[in-house]
Amino acid sequence: MKLLFTFILLTRSSFAQINDGQLHENYSVTNDSPRVDSISQELIEHYSKINSCYLPLLKDPALHYKGSKAEVQWSELFNNSLSEESQYKNRYLVGDFMALNEKLESRGIKEKNPNLNDLVDFKGYDEELFELFDAAERSTVDVETLYSYIRNKHADDSTELINFYKKVWRFKTPPFVRKFSRMRGNVYATGQRVCLCEAHEDTLLLIAQYATSSKRLEPRVRKDSTGKVVSVSHIEYLPIGRRRRYYASQYRITSKNWEGDRKYEVADIAHDKKLGGGNKRVTYYKGRAQLPNFLLMEPTEDYPQAMHQNGIHEVALRELSRGMLGTANSIGCIRLSDFGSKFTRWWVPQDARFFVLYSDERYHKKISVEIIKNHLPFKSEQEGNLFRKWLNEKKPLKAKQMDIDIEGSYDNGFILDAYNLYGQEYEKSKETDL
Repeated sequence: MKLLFTFILLTRSSFAQINDGQLHENYSVTNDSPRVDSISQELIEHYSKINSCYLPLLKDPALHYKGSKAEVQWSELFNNSLSEESQYKNRYLVGDFMALNEKLESRGIKEKNPNLNDLVDFKGYDEELFELFDAAERSTVDVETLYSYIRNKHADDSTELINFYKKVWRFKTPPFVRKFSRMRGNVYATGQRVCLCEAHEDTLLLIAQYATSSKRLEPRVRKDSTGKVVSVSHIEYLPIGRRRRYYASQYRITSKNWEGDRKYEVADIAHDKKLGGGNKRVTYYKGRAQLPNFLLMEPTEDYPQAMHQNGIHEVALRELSRGMLGTANSIGCIRLSDFGSKFTRWWVPQDARFFVLYSDERYHKKISVEIIKNHLPFKSEQEGNLFRKWLNEKKPLKAKQMDIDIEGSYDNGFILDAYNLYGQEYEKSKETDL
């Protein structure tokens, strides 16, 4: 598989060797495996190309703004506000904001959903539970089957497990796999991602990887003589060159907020307490538009000139579509999908480190529409509406979650994202109908 669309978890049981863009798992790690903080920069560079969790340890000044600290120690990956006994102390985030590969071509995005078996939160639970978690999206009957199983098999943990399904897992969608993104006739290179990582002595584990959107736009507000806002438009403002310091290379997650569509209940309070903090506050953009699951990111002291009051949150402003995830198209905050934001909010500990890294020339690129014309799944509104109808009938929860109406555009970001996730299943259903 080509390097563009693959990555590997460098776990205690296997390392990877990289040759000519191919991955080979061909030897096991023993108790004599080298510590991560002792491996060479050459190996870290190789690993970082397929697992962005290694990117912070790469001593490359091009990934940071000029004159800033360009070196992160292995010990800095750890959360220094949790107790030494905390099982969440080794969790950190990486914002790999490079949309282009080393040849300055769109590198594409391939998301990775978490494997519950990899999480310390679910150690000791059986595989059947995980299978029922995934099956529950099919119908209310399957949901009740899951709940019944939990109450009978895991009675002591039933409140926590059912709450996890209701508040997080039921929003799970298939991973996004996308080479380009399109909005209003414009096409952009895609590849930006947020990675959920765990640091261990002998490996940096990639738990999940989500397409994201970082800054490209700046709001321009026009007011009349009385000070009343007449219009709001957006101009391009790329955080590169002199503006590169807009993003610090290292942050702490200092506040974990909530959203208006989910109740913040006793089980949520208990879970937040285990991870060092969290609250039920809801963040709003200019007091109006809700920014669900807002994670406030505060620059560390090494980056005093970076923008403050930024955060990671679910895509919320309709004019900046979730179909643009993977590209630089936000007005400053870090955007995630519905499920990506909910799981990240649930998974990340209070005061976890968040590393933002990219090189200027690989941050953003606009592409000719002609390049992707043959890659569009629909050629007309009629074709697009047939898919819209199928999704609303077969997966009404997902259609609502992704804002897919019965009728509409056949080539905007919303429908292209939905087809990206469910197109294979849709095409198979058409073959069955024949």
